[in-house]
Amino acid sequence: MFRGPMKHLLLICIVAGAARAEVKDRIAAVVNGQAITLSDLEERLSPELARVPPGPAGIGPRQKILKTGLAQMIDERLVESEATALGIDITDDEVTHLIEALAKQNNLDMTQFRAALAQQNIAVESIREQLKRQQLTLRLLQYKVKPRKVTDEEVQAAYANQNKDGELEIRARDIFIAAPDGVEGEALAKAKAKATAAHNRVLAGESFAKIARDFSEGPSAAEGGDLGYFGRGQMLQAIEEAAFVLQPGQVSSLIRTTGEHGGFHIVMVEDRRKVAPKPLASVQEEIRNRLANESIMKEREHYLQQLRKTAQVDEKL
Repeated sequence: MFRGPMKHLLLICIVAGAARAEVKDRIAAVVNGQAITLSDLEERLSPELARVPPGPAGIGPRQKILKTGLAQMIDERLVESEATALGIDITDDEVTHLIEALAKQNNLDMTQFRAALAQQNIAVESIREQLKRQQLTLRLLQYKVKPRKVTDEEVQAAYANQNKDGELEIRARDIFIAAPDGVEGEALAKAKAKATAAHNRVLAGESFAKIARDFSEGPSAAEGGDLGYFGRGQMLQAIEEAAFVLQPGQVSSLIRTTGEHGGFHIVMVEDRRKVAPKPLASVQEEIRNRLANESIMKEREHYLQQLRKTAQVDEKL
């Protein structure tokens, strides 16, 4: 039995420890009675938060990242709750197929894909969770939002539009410097300075592939930034728009992309080639599904607003 000063010291330590635990697990929001803790939020946003400068300069950017991330997590909880109530789920096999498709889209096999993620300190499991959440939202929207019937005329028009100038494939290289949404001030300036330095060396005639290996933070860095051949609709829109107007040997200006994995890109085109378009009969269902999904996703924000109105959400950040 502790007595006197030792008893008081023990009590102080217990109280201090409890206070630290309370701060660590402080509630960021409560959604329909379910808590989102600050530690969960910070863990989700750790790659973005790691780029925030320390000290007073980082307070504003950090708070912005947390606010944006919390809004996203609240929407996800609303979607998950609604999907559970309706018996909607995404199987592990479905997620695995989505991962494989994402790797293929980036011209990587699964070994290369995992290595690229590890290079950026991104866990494969976090990508699985992200893809599952996206697919769950799409599945719920497909269930709740009455699908618009896509006519044969719309499919034919979309097919004609994507082949109006002949099907082109571009082979390009990319240098990527990370600067996701929420990164501001000194951290953003450092990322832009790094991208500008790489860009200047490319323009000075140095090997793009070597600079990509030295500078790039993207998944293709080890291959000298090589993206392989790709057609329209296979890359980030900003990269695609730049690549398809460049001629072989030409280099883009700095391209700023936004979002969770935003940053600065430099693109160099190595080759352009025409390929025969696939017959309409072989792609018409793919086009029809794409147009239908685009229509559904346009309803996403409206549907989420309806969920928010009927939910009990208490934000505490």
